[in-house]
Amino acid sequence: MRARGLPLPTSALLVLLASLSSLSGASAFAAERPPIPVPPDLLTQAELTGFRKTETYDEVLAFLTRLQRLSPYLRLSFIGPSEEGRRIPVVVASKEKLFEPADRFKSPKPVVLVVNSIHAGEVDGTDATLRLLRDIALTNRLDLLDGVTLVTVVVYNVDGHARVSAYNRPNQNGPEEMGFRTNARGLDLNRDFVKADARETRALLALADAWKPDLFVDDHVTDGADFQAVLTVSYANEPVTPKPIGDWLKAVVPKALSDVERESLATGGAYVDFLDARDPMKGFDSSIFSPRYSTGYFPLRNVPSILVETHALKPFGDRVRANELFLRALLERTGRAAKELLVARETARSAARGMPVGSPVVVAAEGDPARPESITFPTYEWSEAVSPVTGRPVVRYDASRRKTIRIQSLEHARPTVTVPRPAAYLIPAGFSNVEERLKAHGIRYERLPGARTLAVGTYRASAPVFGRASYQGRVRVDATIARAVETRTLAAGSLYVPLDTELANVAIALLEPESPDSLFAWGELSSCLEEKEYMDTRVLDPLAEQMLAKDPKLKAEWEQRLLDPKFASDPRARHRFFYKKTPFFDETVGLVPVFRLDAPLSVSRAPDGAASGAGPG
Repeated sequence: MRARGLPLPTSALLVLLASLSSLSGASAFAAERPPIPVPPDLLTQAELTGFRKTETYDEVLAFLTRLQRLSPYLRLSFIGPSEEGRRIPVVVASKEKLFEPADRFKSPKPVVLVVNSIHAGEVDGTDATLRLLRDIALTNRLDLLDGVTLVTVVVYNVDGHARVSAYNRPNQNGPEEMGFRTNARGLDLNRDFVKADARETRALLALADAWKPDLFVDDHVTDGADFQAVLTVSYANEPVTPKPIGDWLKAVVPKALSDVERESLATGGAYVDFLDARDPMKGFDSSIFSPRYSTGYFPLRNVPSILVETHALKPFGDRVRANELFLRALLERTGRAAKELLVARETARSAARGMPVGSPVVVAAEGDPARPESITFPTYEWSEAVSPVTGRPVVRYDASRRKTIRIQSLEHARPTVTVPRPAAYLIPAGFSNVEERLKAHGIRYERLPGARTLAVGTYRASAPVFGRASYQGRVRVDATIARAVETRTLAAGSLYVPLDTELANVAIALLEPESPDSLFAWGELSSCLEEKEYMDTRVLDPLAEQMLAKDPKLKAEWEQRLLDPKFASDPRARHRFFYKKTPFFDETVGLVPVFRLDAPLSVSRAPDGAASGAGPG
């Protein structure tokens, strides 16, 4: 590794000059003077090595420290720590020098939050951001801050970034060595946004809650199919993204892509996820993103969210350049459309706060094949071959033979699970794990000062099906959910979670058991499905005989069940038939510890005695 400040090798210098000159077109209109030359100590490792290498964690921190010393418009700070104790670097770029979240509303400019290296081997966004921040520090592109405040997590998955190897991403074309996909615990941070298991996730959620960004960008590198685009972008459509925000994205993002195209880099405006990998002509599904993903989660916070995917098969230098060009173009165009963005944001936030109780809320959806969009997709000729490893047919692309096709893209979604919106939720006392998640997301709640007896909406889960293997360190669960209204007593300290908040949709995704990324679905509440007591047949047998003698209907039901050979031969089923009908059976088995209210509750008013009236008051 070459020391900073030493002369560049000729090959690296040529690559660097070509790379820097390629951006001159993007910056010429913004600068009336020649750009300030990049000093040797502000060259990235990628530039120094002809895009063979990328920065280590320590080199990133050193580079950012030099930029901060150089520019009064940049401030380096840290969130975290990570699971291994590393600090996560965050740079705020502000022309008004407003570097603290408490000051963010002193400027009318929207805040843009950019996250890089959530999958640590996918480093293009990190290298692109270092170059972008350098141009701001040198005042070559200080105009990028004319209309926005930039908050960027330069390396998010810092532990994965430090796990460097040449063998971490076998499908990616450079750099020579890179970090590992997951964090130190083996968690994919881009599957963690609702359950918030990782320290890194909770740190990022706290950052978002403090800064309240108006636009979110997540930089990735994709692989799989081959196609002409160096960079593709996508964003979740309805019902994930509120319509005003979706309209703003559709007005701004294609123009930013056009800006990149003018620099002779091919782009695409959809996420390339083929419906059938063996037949690209069937099109792809880019309709929705579950809130476990960043770009499915931030729309629940009413923040327009953009997924950037540079193409792993393209040269590393081209990918970095495309990512940088897109970020530059997006910042410029966001600044020009700042007023429209803020109006869209406030419209969505107001709708989230004020949606009437009982309104249908979509918590799960899928691509709608009845409403496909026809799109142009620049790709390559392909043919089918047989993999000598798997023995199965696979698609092989020929990058020497370009072709452009028209295919269908599922960019609209249809609901698969819809629930009525409550006014609030109640979490029984004792579930500190749920409280931890509410805190992590910044969701407001209060504690009941005394016990309350209330008519509440309940969820009872039956026929649970657990995942056959762990996923993200958890065993997921699916179950049949029955809704009812029951009168239940909640102890003092139970949590009241009102939904008159812009984070209402986050709370719904977290707490509705039928939501695919709810705490229940992630197995966080699976203890409610377990029986903790057992009734011995020594006790049950005489009791069952008494029950049959006293209850003719029960006797008829029992005799009818015995006609089923499967039931008659199953000792456990026969035992449970009677056990569940005795007063000894735990009636809370299957009762999800989340209750819903259809009217607000006055929490501050302490009830008389141990319990209050039968309805929410």
